[in-house]
Amino acid sequence: MYQKKEQTMRTKTPFICSLNKIIRTLTIRAISLVKGRVREEHFDIHKNRVEKILIVRTTIRMGSSILATPAISLFRQNFPYARIDFVGNPISKVLFKNLPIDHHFIINNHFPNSMRDCFALLKKIRYVDYDLAVDVSCSQSAMGSFVVGFSGARFRAGVQGKWDHWFNIRIPRSVETNKYRTLPALLEAMGMKTQEPFPRLILSSEEKAKGKRKIETIMGGNHISIVGVFVGGRKIKGKNWSMENFIYLIKGLSIQGIKVVVFFGPEEKKSMECFRNALGKDVPFVLEPSAMGFASLVSNCTLFISCDSGPMHLACALGIRTIAIFQKADFRRWGPPPEMAKIIYNPEGVSADEVLNVSLEELQHKENKGS
Repeated sequence: MYQKKEQTMRTKTPFICSLNKIIRTLTIRAISLVKGRVREEHFDIHKNRVEKILIVRTTIRMGSSILATPAISLFRQNFPYARIDFVGNPISKVLFKNLPIDHHFIINNHFPNSMRDCFALLKKIRYVDYDLAVDVSCSQSAMGSFVVGFSGARFRAGVQGKWDHWFNIRIPRSVETNKYRTLPALLEAMGMKTQEPFPRLILSSEEKAKGKRKIETIMGGNHISIVGVFVGGRKIKGKNWSMENFIYLIKGLSIQGIKVVVFFGPEEKKSMECFRNALGKDVPFVLEPSAMGFASLVSNCTLFISCDSGPMHLACALGIRTIAIFQKADFRRWGPPPEMAKIIYNPEGVSADEVLNVSLEELQHKENKGS
């Protein structure tokens, strides 16, 4: 749903998400058996006409959507005069509104409306008559492959795998596994010029000013250095850190005279009272349902601390130095590059003291660099 015309950061229950995924996958698998495998075609990015491009990333997760943003900048660099459209979830339409996209199509991933809405979406997409449609998930995205496959584009590209039935450009899977690097590798394999682009979100000057005014109100004045701490993390994936650890960390930073603001998401709303009882009234809390409002507040932080989560990727994409707490060894797959974040992982569990010490070191480094 929308709140003041802006997508809110709401989540479905794990059971509903899993059920949606299973039903979508079975439906698309049945369609693939009827449709069959299309013939592969040769594609030369320098010789074939490419004037209309469709980028597809159908994930429901904020973080995965943000990781698709390099595709937008790279396609725009390689095709400065082309029409470039994007298919994504509602929250990406809000967060991507300042990126160089000509049109953003919203996809509904929630069954039973997902397939009905998907066919309506495909009708709109096919009307455009794209030259190139690309699934930029770099993984096994059934819905993404389906949208690209039935987009009507002359060239339909994606990574080789079990859902490549409808691609006529099948790109070998890269040996690179880190999600910050697989997408540039995919586009480079298609013949595009790539640097090493990182995810990027852009705020307008008005959004920046609004976020600054709000954070000053929350913090009780203008402060040179503010540390944001997001206390969320997907429990079902074992990515969350304990409440006790976060409380210890926040108290430790506050004792050092550091201004801290604590960010909560919809899933953490119920824990706010416990945090308030432990931290008192001096530490400001933020529960911002608007995705762009959340981003504008985070953009005012000097340092952002978070478990592996959507807000972690969001802070990195805003250019905010981030401390990323990983509870699992999948940091090699999902961890931001060192230019953007400091990853903390310990197979025996990340301690609050370790995060506190690294946070102080990062702040000291930024202070020395600034001076």
